[in-house]
Amino acid sequence: MFIAVKPVRNRYIAFIIHSDDAKVFTRHEMIDEIKKHCQMMYHTHCRTYGFFLTRFQKNKGILRCFHKEKDKAISLLTSIQKINKTSVSIETIAASGTIRSLIRKHLNGDILQESR
Repeated sequence: MFIAVKPVRNRYIAFIIHSDDAKVFTRHEMIDEIKKHCQMMYHTHCRTYGFFLTRFQKNKGILRCFHKEKDKAISLLTSIQKINKTSVSIETIAASGTIRSLIRKHLNGDILQESR
């Protein structure tokens, strides 16, 4: 007997971090904040919703999530107000089904390096 499994659909959310002192944050600082806020807001690990920081460079990033959790991902990003005691505001630019179209349409071709 064969059971069909639906493929997981993802959404990619582009965002920019704004801070008063124009500090540039590292990928690891952002990952730590995403994990901490996910635990505080949803009382679960970020893997539950498929949150993964796929690309991050010079305070611009792309967060991956499951397609049904897009609103939670946007709420999570906008709820982050401090990174390492520095006040920040995070602006979500757009969401898309593919990284390629997100970069082409909304980041003006600004290709962020892949996070590893």
